[in-house]
Amino acid sequence: MKLAQALSLNRHRLVALAGAGGKTASLYLLGRELAAEGKKVVLTTTARMYPPPPEIPLLLEAEPGILARRAAEILADCNQVLVGAGMEGGKVVGLSCPQLIKLAALTQADAIIIEADGSRGLPIKFPAVYEPIICSRDTLVVPVLGISALGQKLGPQTTHRWQLACRYLGLATGTVITPGLAVAVICHPLSYGRFLGTNPVVPLLNQADTLDREESAREVAALLLAKKGIQRVVAAAVETATPVRAVWDSGDGSFCPS
Repeated sequence: MKLAQALSLNRHRLVALAGAGGKTASLYLLGRELAAEGKKVVLTTTARMYPPPPEIPLLLEAEPGILARRAAEILADCNQVLVGAGMEGGKVVGLSCPQLIKLAALTQADAIIIEADGSRGLPIKFPAVYEPIICSRDTLVVPVLGISALGQKLGPQTTHRWQLACRYLGLATGTVITPGLAVAVICHPLSYGRFLGTNPVVPLLNQADTLDREESAREVAALLLAKKGIQRVVAAAVETATPVRAVWDSGDGSFCPS
């Protein structure tokens, strides 16, 4: 099974990857999968990210009208393009909502995949109030969790914005990250839980690249599916030859190994 299929991208044109533990790798995997099907894909960010690999054209433009027109021109010849507002400090500067909304109006784009926040390479994150930037209610929000965080201690070595997790969950630094704690981080109403009930939400449990981690992902998924507003959870190892490891669907309680 492809990641695009697991996330039901046939029903969602705009996809925002948030959280920690594999957003960028997931973005590029989705781009490759959709492009291989002949789809036209815009990759972008509302945060900051490193430039794409050389095989993906990079478009930098701040003016929304010019941005959309140039993106359409590139998509006429290529199946993928990564779009940003500029470059700063060696990173692509993310789009604002007006820029992204203009881009989303492109009829030439079959899918728009967005990296919606940053995580400094850590496997779990509690977002600040101003992130992730989600510009419309029809955007599929995909909170990403790195399963490697489980069993480790809550703190600066594992958790982006760990102070917020401690503050809002009433935890001490050094608390062991259990499946329940990971779900509390994802679903807290000041975290990615703020999108439950307003946007479609499908959590992606990445780094499930061993049998033990797959079992841990299963535990996390069971807790997530008990939350109102979550009907599907995907377990993955997006940087391996078998990127999708399992899909759980609350509709019929199914478990679909890849």
